[in-house]
Amino acid sequence: MLFHPSERIFKTAASLTALLLAVNPASARIGDTPEQMAGRMLQPNVGKNFSWPKEMPERERTKQESENPLKPHVYLLPTEARDWQEQIFWKTAIKGHLSNESGWRIYVYFYKGRSAVELYRRVGESLNDFEVSGILARLRGSDTWRKVERKQNGDTVMGYDFELGEETAPVLRARRQGDWLAVFNARFDAFLFDRKTRWDENEAVRKEAERKTQAEKAPESVEGI
Repeated sequence: MLFHPSERIFKTAASLTALLLAVNPASARIGDTPEQMAGRMLQPNVGKNFSWPKEMPERERTKQESENPLKPHVYLLPTEARDWQEQIFWKTAIKGHLSNESGWRIYVYFYKGRSAVELYRRVGESLNDFEVSGILARLRGSDTWRKVERKQNGDTVMGYDFELGEETAPVLRARRQGDWLAVFNARFDAFLFDRKTRWDENEAVRKEAERKTQAEKAPESVEGI
């Protein structure tokens, strides 16, 4: 797996399984199983499972992995390895030809067997507005995406530029970040936000306790200087 969440992260009693299953199949593909995703991606001359080239320098691989939009939020992800699964696919951008130079790395993250996040990384060319619109159109089902200014974002960890579904109950959110397009379950974003809120509260308590200990030790530490 790419991510190894910290053991210090607090546990939550809430299960996302019901939330992911609640996504209307007519609205979006988020919520698919690994088998459904593989069945769609692993078509002849269309896609394959992705693996990093053996000849790629470790420094370059580390650099590319660090660009992943989920990377800053590792500490908030589910802690049980069996609950959190990553699949990476390569999809060609050239119809009828499985090109390894021009295409997409597609990262799919499953929580308890249902996809919660899809990350599309354009490779070979820069991600453009038409491709963003094309991907969102394929994921929208019968609903409509709406543009949302970042300053108008609600409670979020991922941040988003687009929302799908009703304003009061969005189904999906999407964020463009350089040559990446992240599409994710809105309730998963809310799940991360709740975890971050509690994480920040715990960190504030820990830091205050640490400051108190430092203050108590300081007189003895500097005595005689």
